[in-house]
Amino acid sequence: MKKLMSSAVCAMAVAASFVTGQTEAQATTPVSVSYNFAQGAQGWTGGFADLPTNYLSSGIYETAFGWSAIPDQSGVNGLMIQSHNRSDDVFMYITKKIDASVGLAPNKQYTVYLNFDLATDAPGGGFGTGGAPAESVYVKAGAVNYAPVLNVENHGSTPYYVLNVDKGNQATDGADLQLVGNIAKPDSEVPGYQLKHFEHTFTVTTNAKGEAYLIIGTDSGYEGFTRLYYTNIQASFY
Repeated sequence: MKKLMSSAVCAMAVAASFVTGQTEAQATTPVSVSYNFAQGAQGWTGGFADLPTNYLSSGIYETAFGWSAIPDQSGVNGLMIQSHNRSDDVFMYITKKIDASVGLAPNKQYTVYLNFDLATDAPGGGFGTGGAPAESVYVKAGAVNYAPVLNVENHGSTPYYVLNVDKGNQATDGADLQLVGNIAKPDSEVPGYQLKHFEHTFTVTTNAKGEAYLIIGTDSGYEGFTRLYYTNIQASFY
């Protein structure tokens, strides 16, 4: 009888250990998402902040966003975003909600490993009004657990769109978005668009619905025209 009981206890212990091991493995399995934009925008949207609310009707900001083939990169598609920085501070960004449909848990803090490619035609070492066309266009990335929206704030007598996310200002980090580089292309001697790789690690706590919003953008001090393309975005939540 004792031998039978001992065998049963051992079996229960092994089973419990197996279940615990499965639970721990499941808990540490990352939630990973990736986007190469081969067929479309894949749910990503674009926006513009730190510019007057009448920027569309004025026509001088030349803003546009959409899915497109990337120039000089055969067979590679991405998200095109552009603007003419008349306000000396335009922030143009892309964002996407990641949620429980891909496995995120509610109210959980994740460490996020983000990497992406940015297609840029801006050579380093240039000069421009307000700053350099490449080094003064700062790339930022991060995530929040609420929808990024544009609020209206008055700058003097002019109403401006301001993002409800702490992105910092130009080269300065914010609480939600941090600086990851600039848009100077890898080889300034080669004409055309080139892919530049970025990586960033940060933390985000999902909301009660298991949602987090990835945000990637550029905070520009260069008072000129900038057109960029984002592609090969990958994020792993641990």
